[in-house]
Amino acid sequence: MQNFLPPESSRYKVDGRITKEHNRMRVTEHLYVYLWDNPRENNCNSIFIDGKVPLLIDPGHHQHVPDLFSRMIKDGLDPNSIMAVICTHAHPDHFEGTLAFRNTRAKIAISQQEEKFIETVGRPMYTQQGMTMPDYRVDFYLAQGDLLLGKHEFQVLLTPGHSPGGICLYWPRYKLLISGDVIFMQSVGRVDLPGGNAKALRESIDRLSRLPVELVIPGHGSAIQGAQTVQRNFQFVRKAFLNRP
Repeated sequence: MQNFLPPESSRYKVDGRITKEHNRMRVTEHLYVYLWDNPRENNCNSIFIDGKVPLLIDPGHHQHVPDLFSRMIKDGLDPNSIMAVICTHAHPDHFEGTLAFRNTRAKIAISQQEEKFIETVGRPMYTQQGMTMPDYRVDFYLAQGDLLLGKHEFQVLLTPGHSPGGICLYWPRYKLLISGDVIFMQSVGRVDLPGGNAKALRESIDRLSRLPVELVIPGHGSAIQGAQTVQRNFQFVRKAFLNRP
């Protein structure tokens, strides 16, 4: 099990409620989902999980991180408390926002396969366009298996297809799947970008569909709520996009 636990302790309380307001979801007292639906503000959904290791998942584009922080502050959350930043994959609309944490205590994580993708594909693309690759950093790698952040226990799932080293996070306690750009409401991630692989995406979605999931937070668009709705969505995308029954 991967373990990231700071020395200081804190308490949290689960209230089990799901509330919606101003394009965000509060699933429990310590889980906030910021649903970004305006590309001028940001281009991905961001998730904040409070606790012993305050965690931000998919910060989005760098220039829009202040917008995200502003929404967090309105919810009574302190962006300076963030100790870990996890990105489901390294496309700029999910990963670029990690640049805002270069000089902070927050530890940044992606899969090792995804960092290899950045170096072998991303860096040459910047060079070809006469641009300089941003000075990103990765502090630890995510691997298939259990991940312990304070008292929160997750499962890291390697889910290539949209990106070679993409990951999803599954939170068994709440039957919650953070799916990145693998699956959305009635859609799936693109495979026509560099590193995309349709066969790998089909296999990733097949594996995800076997999990007991009651809430899916995708990288873009609306959340998928309810076990039956989640399964119907898996069935729809398998038939409509993956040529599977």
